[in-house]
Amino acid sequence: MSMSLQLVVARGTARSFLSGNAAADYGDVILLRRLLLAEGDQLLAADLLLLAIAMNPTPAEIAAFGQAL
Repeated sequence: MSMSLQLVVARGTARSFLSGNAAADYGDVILLRRLLLAEGDQLLAADLLLLAIAMNPTPAEIAAFGQAL
């Protein structure tokens, strides 16, 4: 199975966010989670969901990007 460059980059970015090697804001995490779900990577998407919930988003972030769930 081959992966698109977009999926490879998304997975690497997700791992960097989860390990703390890269700073992420709520919007980045939500958009990346949606992309990974669309590509079928439920495991990383689930980990990003937990990260997004732990970020305690502001009402403005929720209005802009939606609920983490």
